Amino acid sequence: MEKVLQKERKLRISILGDSISTFAGYTPKDSVFYDSYVQWETGVKTVEDTWWMQVIRAFDAELGINNSVSGSMVSGNLSTSAMAEERIQALGENGLPDLILVSAGCNDWGFCVLPEEFESAYQTMLCRLKNTYPYAQIWCCTLPEGKEPEGEVFFNIDGTISKRIYSDIIRDCVQKAEVHLADLEKYQEEYETVDGVHPNKEGMKMLAGLWMKELAL
Repeated sequence: MEKVLQKERKLRISILGDSISTFAGYTPKDSVFYDSYVQWETGVKTVEDTWWMQVIRAFDAELGINNSVSGSMVSGNLSTSAMAEERIQALGENGLPDLILVSAGCNDWGFCVLPEEFESAYQTMLCRLKNTYPYAQIWCCTLPEGKEPEGEVFFNIDGTISKRIYSDIIRDCVQKAEVHLADLEKYQEEYETVDGVHPNKEGMKMLAGLWMKELAL
């Protein structure tokens, strides 16, 4: 990762994501996956256990806004879509971010959004992010595999389009937009989950570690 200029204040990091990046009290309250019950179930009991706060701490940075919405896709042209102007504008509500970490696309995969539709939406999201925050470093992650637990899984994983197709689209969009890629998928490591998708405490730790490798922390 290119060196970030030292500033008098701490770096400000904002997050744009889906349910994997939510946490009660830190993300939009009507769309939280990691509520008090799920925190108990997963072991993700404090915000310090989330992948994104672990990355922020590693930077000795501060959280700007975490605008992560459970169930949201990049595509769909909805107010909840990661490409939506409302969600992108919200990332600067606590001051302009220096870094924006984008962890999105898992629901597009889960709901079998057509790859060409996902690609168009991802391009739109990156264009809007760059136009709104021209001085921020934008980092987008590919989609790592969650380890399937015994019992019920969140998505009918065997019935979906290969997740790698969506990761390849993310790689291509990131290259064309000239932003930064956090290629979590390339490590071929399955993170621990409670349902095949949502990480438990150990899974969060692994995801944070992969992000830190890509950010060269």
